[in-house]
Amino acid sequence: MSSSRLVDWFSGRGVYYGWVIVAVMFVTLFFSLGFRFAFGVFYSAILDETGWSRADTAGVVSASMIVYAGTAALAGYLYDRLGARVLFPLGALSMGTGLMLCSMSETLAGLTASYGILLGLSYSTLGFIPHMAIVPRWFDRRRGFASAVSLAGVGLGSLAVAALSAELIVQVGWRGTMWWFGVAAMLVLIPLNVLFHRHSAERVGLVPDGVPAQPAARAAPAKAGATVRGAVRAPAFWLLALAVTGTGLCNMVIVVHQTRMLVDIGYSLPLASLIFGMLGVMRAAGGLIWGPLSDRIGRSACVVVICVISVIGLGLLWLTTRVPAESAALRILLLSGYVLTYGIGYNGIAPVYASAVSDRFEGRNLGTILGLLDLGFGLGSALGPWWAGWMFDRYGSYEWVIVGVALGVTLTGSGMWAATRNPAARSDTAR
Repeated sequence: MSSSRLVDWFSGRGVYYGWVIVAVMFVTLFFSLGFRFAFGVFYSAILDETGWSRADTAGVVSASMIVYAGTAALAGYLYDRLGARVLFPLGALSMGTGLMLCSMSETLAGLTASYGILLGLSYSTLGFIPHMAIVPRWFDRRRGFASAVSLAGVGLGSLAVAALSAELIVQVGWRGTMWWFGVAAMLVLIPLNVLFHRHSAERVGLVPDGVPAQPAARAAPAKAGATVRGAVRAPAFWLLALAVTGTGLCNMVIVVHQTRMLVDIGYSLPLASLIFGMLGVMRAAGGLIWGPLSDRIGRSACVVVICVISVIGLGLLWLTTRVPAESAALRILLLSGYVLTYGIGYNGIAPVYASAVSDRFEGRNLGTILGLLDLGFGLGSALGPWWAGWMFDRYGSYEWVIVGVALGVTLTGSGMWAATRNPAARSDTAR
């Protein structure tokens, strides 16, 4: 079906094609980042099989995030130039091949190379950067909501992938599970993105948010917006870079180590994986709350609330590690409070961040600018899991790790609040 016929088919049924794009993004993020955020399940299984140290094994994820950091800006640039129909199938091929090679790795070096290089490439080409660069091409007034709906795929994917992985690992081992996830990623994501993605609303005769375009609007060239040079010279860019670095560090510590932390205090791997998955559901719920709310009350107000309740949640997690196994009911109560507050809060901050960047730097270079910012995310994500593993290997506990994550949340909130507190005063980034 041609591009115009496909769009017309949905339009004839009263469906703005931007929501089709959001649905495709949801499924793609469900697979790609859903797997990344469920890696803690595999981490626990790999530790049990191999006996490698926690720091060394977490280094597998760190390697992937170093590759992510090194290719983030390139992925954004390629998206700006090639579009999703070319870039995303390449990312799906990288993800599928990488997982299949991981399943055959017998050494730490082999696993680090397979996961680090190929999965790192897939996380940049299929991940947050190009997806959040898509949203402003289809939405303006409902940008925060559209970002939240698409990013809900990450949270729900975390639950589904974590729960399914825990069961499959019991049945076929972590290697077999990675193999089948690799096959599924290619079979689902390649045709989905080739068939349904379109470059922008303007390219198919529409305007953002679904308002029927006038002929003059259809012919108008895309707005140039911020330049890369102008963005890098803006103070808001560096404040957002600080925030996204902290986000990468904090969230990837939780992603890699939370499941093992719960196993250490007595929960089974399937139950610990389910608890982690519930954090993913809260991520989706939080994004759906904060994205639209930030459209109404402003990004900075949302950031303050998010970070306050997240620090409270981390305090509850810290208390959970201090409660003896005999006090099972109190543990469950504290852990439920943590999942609710941190899950809805900091775990769901991504749509607010994405919308904040789009507010400041929208235009044809947005993907490249998001990629440059995500250098910080990649470096924070690389450092966080290794640091948490090193802290456990040295001190035999995750207590100080939780304290460090709370400090990181506070630092993130400060940077994002400072970057978004005066939305009317946009930086001169067009030069």
